[in-house]
Order: sequence, then C-alpha cells, then structure tokens
Amino acid sequence: MSSSVVRRGRGGRPAARDSAAAAGSYVVEAILADVTIGDVSMYELKWEGYSSEHNRWVAEWDLSCPELLAEYKRTKVENTADVGPFYRVLQAAKELHPITVTNTVDGVGCPEGFAYINESIYSDDVPRPCTPMFPCECEDGCVTDCPCVRDRYYDDRGRVQVGISAALMECGPTCRCSRTCSTRVVQNGSGVKFEIRRFARKGWGVVAREAIVRGTFVAEYVGELITFEEAESRGLADTAMGLTYLFDVDMACSGGDTADFSIDAKTQGNVSHFFNHSCMPNMEIRPVYIEHRDPRLHRLAFFAARDIAAGEELTFDYSPASNDGAGACDGGAMFACQCGTAACRKTIFL
Repeated sequence: MSSSVVRRGRGGRPAARDSAAAAGSYVVEAILADVTIGDVSMYELKWEGYSSEHNRWVAEWDLSCPELLAEYKRTKVENTADVGPFYRVLQAAKELHPITVTNTVDGVGCPEGFAYINESIYSDDVPRPCTPMFPCECEDGCVTDCPCVRDRYYDDRGRVQVGISAALMECGPTCRCSRTCSTRVVQNGSGVKFEIRRFARKGWGVVAREAIVRGTFVAEYVGELITFEEAESRGLADTAMGLTYLFDVDMACSGGDTADFSIDAKTQGNVSHFFNHSCMPNMEIRPVYIEHRDPRLHRLAFFAARDIAAGEELTFDYSPASNDGAGACDGGAMFACQCGTAACRKTIFL
C-alpha cells in the first residue's frame, strides 16, 4: 500500500521525481520504525522509488497516510516481542540513563547466554598491565603540562578536540585531580540515551534516543580480554556461524604486526555488543589509556564522528581495510553488507 505525506517546510526529502512529488507530496512506501522524543512521535519513512539512504524521520502530525499508519501500529502490536527477559539482563548496566528495548519485527528476544558487563574481564591467560601511569599532582584541574595527558584531548564539554588523531590519555586512579577533571571522560561513563532496536534485515542494533554532538563519547567496547591464539580459535568457529564479536586490541601495532590480545563481546558485553556495521559510519573508535600505558592492552572507545540525529542508528565500520580489498587477501571471511548507504561496499571482510 502506498500513500503520501504532506510536504511542509524546506528540504530534507528526496527531490521530486514523480507527479505526486511535483504536486507537493511524496509517496510513502513503508513506515519502518518509530521513536518518541519528548511528547512527539516520530516515524521513519521509506520513500517509494528511493534507496534507504533517503529515509527520513517525520513527526506524526506531518503524516497524511492514516491507513498506512494504522497498519503499522496494528502490526507493531502483533509483532512486539516479550522484551521482559532483555530488561532483566540490562539490570546489570550502570549507564547514566536506562537503556530501552524495542522489537516490532519478530519474536526474537535477548541473545541466549548474553550477560551485560560494564568493564572488560581478563581471561586467566591475559596478564594484568604492569606499566602503571605516572600520577599527576594537579588539584585545580589538569592543563597541558599535566604529565598524564601531555595534550588537551577533550574540550570543556568532554568532546574530542577536532584534529586529534593520537591515542587518548586520561588521568588515572592515583592522580590527585577530582572525578570532574576535564581529562576524565571515558572512565566517567557515557551520557548517551540508547535504544536497542530490532531491524528486519540486520537484527539487533542501537539507536540514539536524542541528538549526539560530534566528538561526544558514546560507549566503550567491553568484553572478555583473550590471547591472540584464543581469538584465532574462536574466530574460526564464529565466522562459520556468520558472526563475530572479536575486536583486536591492535591500535598500537604497525605494519604487518598482529595484536597480542583481543576483546570478545559475544557472550559478555555492554550496549556496544549491538552496534551494527556501516560503510558510512557515524562513530569512530579510539584507543584510550587510563590506568596504565601498556600499548598491548589499551581500551577501545566509540566517539561520534559527526553530529548524530535523534532516532539515528549508531554504527561503525567493522573492517575499514576492506575498502581496498585487503580482507580478501588476508583470508578474511566475506559477508554481505546490509548498511544500505550510498557508499555501501556490498561486502565486508572479517
């Protein structure tokens, strides 16, 4: 069923390509999702004749497709899964804002055996870092000559400074500065409001419930820290099943060097476990040092690579190297990409 949405205001919608658009309205192929921001109900619309990159969020009062909206709401009630067990898993989360869960696609619930953790867990054969950081004596807030940070990585609002590409250094637990020190960002947790949402083609993903400004810390990638050998073994089994949650701690490696350790978030992780891939991601990942300076065991933190709108899915590039086909040369497993962006590579290598 197709219907139309009244054209109001300026821009944001596809350029007119048919008589309906020329008359001041666009043909809606489907309503894909909804989100409530304050008292406003917003709906994600798929336009007939346009790819998913042109999807737009429209307030309910701007819609003029009552039959399509009624069908969407009816189907949502019929397909809504019991997310109660999911919320019980999320009780362990220490996020600043409660995480919401939405599934209007199918009856799939929380991944079986998944446990929510707030920081990475060291497996027995991974050594604890033995290169502690040199604590600072700053008491009135750290400045550029602080021995911990050596540079101003964050602005006054805790956002990564534009142009900073190096690993991020934060004051640690033995430093004299307070918890409100401007260098303490990742360790203080994320203030982002998350919604874990079920998608028809991609499965579980994460959506921002409110706008996120570029440079904002979004989440840390946490899981079980394991050795390279264990990661190789698990990776073979996981890719055979068409999935992997392994993330090499290799941002200090160069050339053809391989990481000594990896983080596996398959059965233990936080909200980042549910982040999906995109060939045009809105997040980037940075190495972060807090308690120590061991380059083999840095932490991994996601930051907004650009301004992110409320209702937008949070994504990162699973395999940037596959831009040039490097994954195929390295023997990586090939998967079909479902991101649907204009720059979609169609396949990714993991």
